[in-house]
Amino acid sequence: MNRNDHEMAMARAAHLLPDNARQLVEMLTLATTLKLVDAYGGTHFPVPKTARQEGQYFAALAEAVGVDAATKLVKRYGNTRLYVPKCAAALRALRDASIRADYDMSCAELGHNATVNNVLVPKYKLCDRRIEEILAKADDLLPIDTAQGSLF
Repeated sequence: MNRNDHEMAMARAAHLLPDNARQLVEMLTLATTLKLVDAYGGTHFPVPKTARQEGQYFAALAEAVGVDAATKLVKRYGNTRLYVPKCAAALRALRDASIRADYDMSCAELGHNATVNNVLVPKYKLCDRRIEEILAKADDLLPIDTAQGSLF
């Protein structure tokens, strides 16, 4: 997936985000929220009271999401413990969409079994049975034409 396809897929998965993640998306951006989730998902992060750049928590936050986004988080959630959700359903839907896209690209050239065993299993580090289940089930992402409207 190129960057534009990835951003579109993320927009199509926004409906799968928990409420607190949606609030973070509104304040930051979807991409920045996913950086925060990647760094601290499933934890309570102690947001510092002020945006002092030399503070250890602000520095950690700024490293994960950038100084501008970290400053916004401090202004809104300063001196609290912010729960950063794991967003497992949305991330799983994105992974599954990526698996389907890779399958579609490689299957015509390699065939079904070779694509699953030689391309998808090593890339996604899932067993062939799980890949088969993902390919057989319906996509959890919103259709392309409704995805943009759901974000705003």
